[in-house]
Amino acid sequence: MNLKNILLALSASCLFFACKTEKKETTVVFEKFQLATPESVGMVSDSLAKIADLVNEYVAAKKYPGAVTLIAKNGKIIYESEVGWSDTTRTEPYRKDHLFRLASMTKPIVSVAAMQLVEQGKLKLEDPVGKYIPSFMETEVLQDFNPADSSYTSVPSQSIPTVAQLLTHTAGVPYGFVNPPVYGAILAKNGIPDLATHLPMTIEEAASKLGDLPLTHEPGSQWLYGLNTDVLGRVVEVASGMALDDYVREHITQPLGVEHLDFYFPDSLTSKLTIPYMPTQDGTVSPLPEYMGPLYIPNYPTTGAKTYMSGGSGMTGTARDYYLFCQAMLNDGSLGDAQLLKPETAKLMHQNQLDTITYPWGAGGFGYGFHVSTGESGRPAGNYSWGGAFSTTFWIDPTNELVVIQLRQVLQSPYNQEIDGKLAQIVYGALKQ
Repeated sequence: MNLKNILLALSASCLFFACKTEKKETTVVFEKFQLATPESVGMVSDSLAKIADLVNEYVAAKKYPGAVTLIAKNGKIIYESEVGWSDTTRTEPYRKDHLFRLASMTKPIVSVAAMQLVEQGKLKLEDPVGKYIPSFMETEVLQDFNPADSSYTSVPSQSIPTVAQLLTHTAGVPYGFVNPPVYGAILAKNGIPDLATHLPMTIEEAASKLGDLPLTHEPGSQWLYGLNTDVLGRVVEVASGMALDDYVREHITQPLGVEHLDFYFPDSLTSKLTIPYMPTQDGTVSPLPEYMGPLYIPNYPTTGAKTYMSGGSGMTGTARDYYLFCQAMLNDGSLGDAQLLKPETAKLMHQNQLDTITYPWGAGGFGYGFHVSTGESGRPAGNYSWGGAFSTTFWIDPTNELVVIQLRQVLQSPYNQEIDGKLAQIVYGALKQ
């Protein structure tokens, strides 16, 4: 081969490899789980290792069966631990792929669904709920309650609840377990569940019944935790023309690449469900009974009718899959190629929307689906969060670009606030000064 042919061959070869390199660079796939060391993002591994020690202390005291913890900073997972046991015989350790009943950690997701519809013009924050659920067109406020027979008297409300009031828990739609014995008795008498149920019910039926029952207070006059987001879930269905679970999959979880975060799962995944526990009088925990009353069984995510899409408490999932939702919110509504919300909408959701209304659960306020911190609980101002009845919790910290998730499975544990505070101390103590 002469020199001219050699040079032509080399040029062609370089062009070929340059094209291959260029093609490879333009087809890079977004990695949804990016991992990094704590040190690479300004945190200390030895300090974060104390989280496992913390959980082990509670496990040893039989206050929790364990926990799965995930921490991400700057868009990268820097810490994960699985401590404890998912079964009563302590033969099945917690794993990252275990499914946890998230309960009220469903609320932020359904709130995002509603805000998507606001962006699309299919919903307005000032819309009356009665526009979507006819029984809410004329609402009343509770006056007197007779515990002997659960009868009550009520008077017409001065206004009717709005979509914004459902998002901020100021609409006056109560939980029974938060407001016993009055509303516990009223809801039970009408067959309306507080939490997700295994029974062949729908949120269309429950929301319609709730509109016929009295509100706890005048809409927009106070903050009261309740079934507001369950009603909001029905509003999402009507405004979108889709079942709530289908809407959430199509517009939130599937775009994020989520694999296991849903309202219900096949029976075959029962083995991946963590065992739920309940507190006992001696301060320890014991497994929930198989039958928890006419409305509830512990394994509702994989057993039963699977028809009740509770917007306030119905979802189950893994820590990693819930992290994808949190990271999208931290990124002002987007993750990779998925854009759930416009940045201005995402930011609006974690701004205090209560105005002059007092937030009764300590410091801070409430946005559209999230508690908004003013710097309490050992976390900086501006972080936003929520938790679930089965002792799950998360917070998102824009100041430090942090996502913290800890999933436990004890129904209404009295130790949640205590362990959450200690977790925050460890996390922020691990930040390099």
